[in-house]
Amino acid sequence: MSIDTRQLRYFVAVAEERHFGRAAQRLLIAQPPLSQQIRLLERSLGTELLTRTTRKVELKPAGELLLERGRRILLELEALESDVKQVGAGLQGSLRIGFTGATTYGLMPRVVREASRAFEGVKLTVSGEMLTPQLVEELEAHRLDVAVLRAPVPPADITHIIVASERIVAAIPSNSHLSDMVALTFDDFAGQVMVGYPEDSALSLAISARLLDHGLTPRYAHRVRETSALLSLVAAGIGPALVPQSAASLNLGGTVFREVEDAPTTDLAIAWRSNESSRLVERFVAFLEEVIHDERREETR
Repeated sequence: MSIDTRQLRYFVAVAEERHFGRAAQRLLIAQPPLSQQIRLLERSLGTELLTRTTRKVELKPAGELLLERGRRILLELEALESDVKQVGAGLQGSLRIGFTGATTYGLMPRVVREASRAFEGVKLTVSGEMLTPQLVEELEAHRLDVAVLRAPVPPADITHIIVASERIVAAIPSNSHLSDMVALTFDDFAGQVMVGYPEDSALSLAISARLLDHGLTPRYAHRVRETSALLSLVAAGIGPALVPQSAASLNLGGTVFREVEDAPTTDLAIAWRSNESSRLVERFVAFLEEVIHDERREETR
C-alpha cells in the first residue's frame, strides 16, 4: 500500500472544507473525479475516512489522523521541492571560502556582507590571513571550496581566474627617515633591515625578484605570514615592508605608506577545484568576481 500524494492533497482539501463541492472549487477540478479519488484512497487504506451526508462531510478517527499527518507531509514535500530547486540553482547549501593576506581586511567583510543578501540560504564559513600555497593545499584537501589568492598559483588540480592587479607599496615606520620621502625607489632600501612575508609566498617571490633586478639582497629581521603581524612589526620600528596597496586599509598607527617607483604588481585571483561540479561554487565565483570588480572601480573613482 502507498498513499498517492495527489490523493492526499485531495483528501486534505475535502477534510478542511468539510464539503466536496467547495473542495472541488478550491482544487479547480470537477466534483465526481474528486469523490472517485477519495474512494480509491479509502479502498487502498482499507478504512473509511469520511462520513458523507448530503449537506456536509465529517471525519472519522482515521480521517482525523490522516488530516493531521497529511498536512505535515504536504508541507514537508513543498519545502523539499523548494530546497531541491534552491540547491540546484546554487542558492542553498554550505560554502567554505579562504582569503589571502590583506584581502582579509578590505574584501572579506564586503563579501560576507553582500553574500548574506545574495545567498541568503547559504551557510558561509570564511577563513582569512592565508598564503597562496596554504590556500591551494586547503582547496585540494576539500577543506575550502573557493579561495581568493595571489597569482601565480602553484601547479595543482586547481582552476583560477585573474580578477584584479594591485601595486606593491612600502609600509614605513613613522620614525624612519624614509617616511619623510614622498616617493621611494628600490635603491632607498639598500642596507635596510626589513620585515616580510615567508619566502614561499607569491608576494615575497615577486618582491625578491624585483629587488634582485636592482642588485639588492634584502636582510629580513622577521618573516611572518599574517599582514596584521607584519604591519605591527613595521609600527614597532623593526623596519619597512613591501606590501599590497590594500594593506593600507589596516593602518595600525606608527606607519606611513609610500609609492615605490617601478614597483611590481600582484595579481589577485579566484580559485576552485578543477573537477568541481557544484552549481553553488559556480554562482559564487561569478558573484566574487563582480564584487571585486566593483571594489576596484570604487577605488579608482
